[in-house]
Amino acid sequence: MGQYRQLLVLLTDIDPHSAALRRALALAHVSGAAVHIVGLFEPHADHSLRQEQLNEAEMQRQYGRYREQLEALVERHRPSDTCLTFDTVKAEDLREQAADYIRELKPDMVIKDTEKTPALARFFATPLDCALLRACQCLLHFVPRAAASLPKRILVAVDTALHDEPHDQMLFNRALIRAADALALQCDAQLHLLGAYDLAGVFAPEMLVTQTWVEEMRDALQVSFDALADAEGVPHDCRHFKEGGAVQVIREQVAALDIDVVVMGVVQPRGLSKLLGDTTERIVSDPPCGVLSVHPCVIDTWEPPPCN
Repeated sequence: MGQYRQLLVLLTDIDPHSAALRRALALAHVSGAAVHIVGLFEPHADHSLRQEQLNEAEMQRQYGRYREQLEALVERHRPSDTCLTFDTVKAEDLREQAADYIRELKPDMVIKDTEKTPALARFFATPLDCALLRACQCLLHFVPRAAASLPKRILVAVDTALHDEPHDQMLFNRALIRAADALALQCDAQLHLLGAYDLAGVFAPEMLVTQTWVEEMRDALQVSFDALADAEGVPHDCRHFKEGGAVQVIREQVAALDIDVVVMGVVQPRGLSKLLGDTTERIVSDPPCGVLSVHPCVIDTWEPPPCN
């Protein structure tokens, strides 16, 4: 039995080479899931829906052409063994309407092509990918253009730092691993576990004292990381505990291990002050590979089988 029942593909452009559509169809083939495609239509920049002088006939022409192109794309990719449906939405507010559609449909996973966004651009406006990360309490899978149909190596990034709510953090880490394991099981992929720690801010007046503190803190974090890996059955040769900032370490390990998908948390559970959102958004905005983001609500709403 497959891990997924319904997959939602979000398309803004009608791209015959969409990696998100290719990934969704491949996952549907191995899982038996249904695939629903929604095309999010926005008029050209010179025909904004917000302009009072909008030429309604021209907007309808654009929308009709968009729907025809999407229908042709769906028919071109329609497999015989998958339930494939599609819909189009006229988007006055692309971010809000996409989030509303996801909340109403409640798919097992949302799959979208990645959009590389420079840091300066993110400062002035929220990209659609980041807006979805913030608004949607679900699994969001962002797929880069050059991605293979199915991933073969999956890296799940967990946080084993000391927190005020260790139980909630433990549950969230386990949810991350199980979401990654569900994808790995479906794709016959290898699962790797990554823990990044950064002790650069640890300081004491005496260098020897600082070194002792760093070693003790690192050992404590290592014990927590190993306990999590043991509980979830992650093999020793697939565990990676690395020093450095989270974004840097993730990018390094993606390259070193030839990772196809990195699984990350969107934010930490309620009661924890530190947010992971910035790390995930920075990765999604300039992805080194595919990204599967997991919202904390999966702890209560979705519990795939544990690792074997």
